[in-house]
Amino acid sequence: MKILITGGSGFLGRNLVNELSKIKNYKIYVCDKIKIKFNKKNIFFTKCNLINANSFNKIIPNFDYIFHMAAELGVKNVINNPINTLNKNYISTKNVIEFAKINKKLKRIFFFSTSEVYSKLNKNNKMSETDKIEMPNIFHPRSSYWLSKILGEFLTINSKLPYTIFRVFNVYGPDIKTTHVIPSIFKKLKSKKKIIFENPGHIRCFIFINDAIKIFKLSMKTQFKNKILNVGNPSEPIKIKLLVKLTSQIINIKKNYSFVNLNNQSVNVRVPDIKRLEKLIGKKFQFIKLKDGLQYIKNQYEN
Repeated sequence: MKILITGGSGFLGRNLVNELSKIKNYKIYVCDKIKIKFNKKNIFFTKCNLINANSFNKIIPNFDYIFHMAAELGVKNVINNPINTLNKNYISTKNVIEFAKINKKLKRIFFFSTSEVYSKLNKNNKMSETDKIEMPNIFHPRSSYWLSKILGEFLTINSKLPYTIFRVFNVYGPDIKTTHVIPSIFKKLKSKKKIIFENPGHIRCFIFINDAIKIFKLSMKTQFKNKILNVGNPSEPIKIKLLVKLTSQIINIKKNYSFVNLNNQSVNVRVPDIKRLEKLIGKKFQFIKLKDGLQYIKNQYEN
């Protein structure tokens, strides 16, 4: 079994690479512009720039599965470079799809989209794959990321390739960049500087990396073909201010901190509907509890 993973050096990517490499008859090929060391004989790395179609000349086709995880992301990066974000995400996805088409035995291409395609909750106070997609404020530069992912979904659906699209909600775990919500809270609480947290009333759901990877693996089964799938944990929605309080209790740090509300084009509440996921796997998914996941991260900061 040959599997190609673009963006395999990123947080989601390297965790998926390491998990799939545990299966001895799998050969995992990582395509990324940033090289990291993988200590497995069945993992192969190719340095490539996906916006350059010639980069694919370095990769021998005949893959069974392609996971397209590479993307320009990060709120500050997107806001500061909206056109670059849109161009890179669109062109890289277009190039990956064109490469995928020459793989004669391809069973599936997996496109990694985002929960940010949702602009509001539905009548069930959740976000479902069947909800109508509405364009956020076109004048805000952050909309470029939204648009790039919607374009990626459109390209994937209309590629005539077998596909699965993941709309990924907030994933966290050890070794994730501190630009993400949970590790940034740990970093700030450990800092000696004045601590300010953003948007205390925003409600988010967080899924631990092990659970996300488990869902990605499950999605390789046939019943997930040609589906859009929410990947998130709806069981413990939490306000940011309460998440900060919980984290400070877990690491046993008592500090003064303040909050500020920012208009960064982020919806106030983001909660996934996972009925489709549970219907496809045939049972209720058991998620790692938020407290347990935070404990894993605490251990990382203490070691």
